[in-house]
This record gives sequence, structure tokens and C-alpha cells, in this order.
Amino acid sequence: MVQQIDESRSNVLINQQINKIINLISLGDFQDALTLGRSLEESSEKNPNVFSIMGMLTLKLGAYEDAVRYHKKVVEIRPNCALSCYNLANSLNLTGQQEAAISNYKKAIRNKRNYADAYYALANVYSSVGNYKKAVKCYNEALRIQPEWAVAHNNLGTAFTKLGRQDEAIDSYYRATRIKPDYSQAYHNLAVILNICGKNEQAINICLKSIKINPSFVDAYYNLGVIFGALGRNEEAIQSFERGLKLVPDHIDANAGFFGAYGKEVPGWHIPMMNDDPRNQAYKKALVATITEDTKVLEIGAGSGLLAMLAAQSGTKKRITTCEMTPLIASVAKEIIELNGYTNSVEVLAKTSKDISIGEDLSEKADLIVSEVISNEFLNEGVLDTVEDAKKRLLAPGGRMIPESGCIMINLVGGEALGKKLYVGEVLGFNLEPFNKIKPRKITIDQQMNSVELLTNDVAAFQFDFQKQDQFPQEVRTLELKVQKDGKCFGIIQWVSLQLVDEIAFENHPVKQIAESAWFPMFYPFYKPLSLLKNQVIHIQATHNRTSPNFKLMAIDGIPFH
Repeated sequence: MVQQIDESRSNVLINQQINKIINLISLGDFQDALTLGRSLEESSEKNPNVFSIMGMLTLKLGAYEDAVRYHKKVVEIRPNCALSCYNLANSLNLTGQQEAAISNYKKAIRNKRNYADAYYALANVYSSVGNYKKAVKCYNEALRIQPEWAVAHNNLGTAFTKLGRQDEAIDSYYRATRIKPDYSQAYHNLAVILNICGKNEQAINICLKSIKINPSFVDAYYNLGVIFGALGRNEEAIQSFERGLKLVPDHIDANAGFFGAYGKEVPGWHIPMMNDDPRNQAYKKALVATITEDTKVLEIGAGSGLLAMLAAQSGTKKRITTCEMTPLIASVAKEIIELNGYTNSVEVLAKTSKDISIGEDLSEKADLIVSEVISNEFLNEGVLDTVEDAKKRLLAPGGRMIPESGCIMINLVGGEALGKKLYVGEVLGFNLEPFNKIKPRKITIDQQMNSVELLTNDVAAFQFDFQKQDQFPQEVRTLELKVQKDGKCFGIIQWVSLQLVDEIAFENHPVKQIAESAWFPMFYPFYKPLSLLKNQVIHIQATHNRTSPNFKLMAIDGIPFH
């Protein structure tokens, strides 16, 4: 009897000390709680309540291995206690012992049939090890017991996403947000899956909800940028990535997204183009030869503002208008124009030429339209559409165009150094030739790689007279090229020739290029090299669809080529 009273008093004292530890923890006084807990551990031999509170305390302090040790002692004493098994499983999971954690969560569920927390935690572990099918099953069990559990619905949605079950994922995320309308993470996850499903506009609205709830949610800004990028709304994508980076400057995905989107706005060829002195000198001569003090000038494609400033320098007293479709570039062009003292002479419009209105953007039609919206292929920046529209709406009767005409030039090309870029055969004794079947049919190689040998005379594949023509339809032509010398031919080389005005011309000829040229030749490689002989006649089919030229070898000396 005396012993029972002593044990009872001892348990009361221990419980008082445990309550004191709990109170210290609630006050954030973890060190004093730990000191008191260790002294209590020494004075009480096998009290599971002491081990349990010490397990919880060490877990909170991040001493996960100690937490595992304490919770194991509790389970040894109380093997049928669901909570003890659950606490041990939590500790094991935090030490990376997922299999042991899974085993103990299952023990907790066996000891307590409708243990929602254990099902939920078990599902999270299954998700962490990539077993999403079992995760779905356990999340559903947790939700059967607690149907209004927003976090469980959210995590179930993520498991469905991983399994490719997109409709079920969307439904789960929607349920999470209906239960918890301020659940920013669930809105964000919903936006991601909607974007994956191609429901981009819905995804934007949902992502904006996520940001409205949590303005500091960096991942939401990142994914909003991704969605805008998928819609081709690159400027808005850049703004979204920038907002995220202001919050977390070293956010890896936001940095990658920002630089990718920024690169689309300002392609790398801008700097070489500005440093292309022969091009710059040719345009300068053309402007000087054309502009008088009364010339009203419109430039299409401001870029850095260089051509607009050259036009202002050429003698007109009229204010020059230049337009730029990329807002970021337009803003920098304004800065450059102001820096160089031409603010009063040049106006920059941040819009495409097709959006310019006479009477609103321009007081009257231009006497001279100057542009440089020509690509390596000549056509794929939409030059034909641009010229047709500009001549119809923006050019005064009798006005002039710079350039006034242009040609897409071709030749047959050889040269062993170039061949290494266009063809693969035997390598280290292995025949790799079949890989040529899947190589690109059109390749850009900059002039540093061009050790070329031209095998025929230069041929103008297509000619575009911007001054005289108002329409530029699609074309199909057959070109005849006569081989001028024996040689191995790897394909067709194509470049650009421009007649700016009168006798002033510019050409990025492949054997006469400067190192800084922004226009690189295009190559149309054959499947395999051809050994050609002098005086052979080669027939090439040339086509263009107004935005891209293409060339195909048709026959050699009248014999069809397959």
C-alpha cells in the first residue's frame, strides 16, 4: 500500500514536470525545457510520457535522431498505441528512413482504424518516394474520414498530376480551393495543371488569384511567366519573372525563365548588326543620297535607333518617326536617341508599322520609308507583308523605299572544313551516315566556320522590287546552275543582296563577309556529298511562301535526282 502511494506521488510529480516542460515549449524556451527534460529522464526510469515529451521536444529542435531514439522507447513500452507509432514514423521519415516510417504508419493505422492523420502522412511518404498510386489510395482514405481537408485534396491533386490523371488533379485542386478560398498553393498548383492542359487563359486567372492571396509567392510569379510565354506574351512573361526575382534574386527557375524570355525579345544578332560597318556605311550613303531638308522619313524597325539618327543627320528638317514592335527595345532606343542629342529630331513609336495610323501617329504620309527587317533567309521577319502594308498606307505618292530592291542569292557549295559541319560519314571506323537522314534541312553557320568553295556562278533565286512592286506572291522556280570546276558539293548556300538606292548596294556574300556581320549564310545540305564535274548542269527547285525560301536538288544533267 505504501509503495502504491509512493508511485502515485511520483507520477504526479513527473506529470507536473512534464506540464512545466510543455509550458516552456509554448513560451519558446526550448533550452530550459531540454535541461528539465533530461533531468526528468534521469530521475524516472521508464516513464513513456517522459520519453514521449522528449521525443516531441527533440523533434522540434531538429535533433531527429534523438527523437527517433525517444519514440522507439515509447513504442517498446506501448506497442499498441497508435499515437506512439505515428510519432515514431514522423521521426523516422525526417531522418530519411522512409521504409521504416511506412511500416510504423501502417502499425498506427492497425492500432487505430480511422486514423486520418496517419493515412495522410503515409500518403505524403509514398509521394516522396514516387509511389503515387499508393499515395492516391492513402489520400483518399484520409479524405473518406475527413472530407473537408483542403491540404489533403491539394496533395491528392499533385499525386494525380504525377500519374498524368489531369482531370482528377484539376478536380482535387478545385475542391481544395472551395474548402479553403485563401489557399494560395492550391491555386498555384491548379494554374500549373491548367496550363499543361492548354487552358492558358484559365491558368492566368487562377495564378493571379494565387498571387493576390500571397503577393510574396515567387513560384506563382514564375509559373505566371511560363504561362504568358506559352501564349507568346513575352513582355508580360518578362515582367512576371522580374517580379519574382525582386522577391528572391537567386530563384533558379525564375532566373532561367527571365533570361530565356529576354533572349526572345532581344536576339543576339542585334549587337553584330550594329557593329557591321559595311552595312552601316551603305545605309548611311543611301540616306544621304535620298534625303533633302523637306523629306518626311519613316523608319520601320528602330532597333538601337541608329538608322533614324543617321537619317536625322542627313539633312531633313522634318521630324523623323521610327517604330519598334518590341517595347523593351523601343524604350532603349529612346534612351539612346536622347543620349545622342536627337530627342527633338526623332520620335520612337513602340508599335509595329501595321499599327501606325495617318493622322494619329503620323500627320501625313512619308516621302521615304527606310527599313532593315530582313533575316538571314531574307523573308522570315515578315518583310513582304511589312512592305506591302507600308506602301499601301504609309508611303506618299512618288515616295521612295530603302532598300529599293533585294535578291535571295544561291550557289552550290563545297569545302572540306564546311563539310564537317554539314555531313557525317565514318568516325573512328564506324559508319554514322544514316544520321544524315534526320539532320536539319536548313542550317545557319556563322562566318567563323565558313571555309567555303563555290562551285557555280552566283544565281539570284528570287528578286523583290520594293520600289516598283506592290504585291509579292508565292513563287516556284526551277534554277539552272552550271558547275564551273570539279569538286565535292555538300549542298546549297544562300545569302542576301540588297540594292539600297541607285548604285548603293550591300551583300553578305559568303566569301566576302566581315567578322562582325549579323547576316549569316544559310545552308541547305544534301543527304550526302556529291562529286560534281565541270560543265555539269544542276537543276534546283526554288520555292518561297512569302516567309521562308526553300531549295531542292531536282536533276543533274537532266537525270532526276532522288
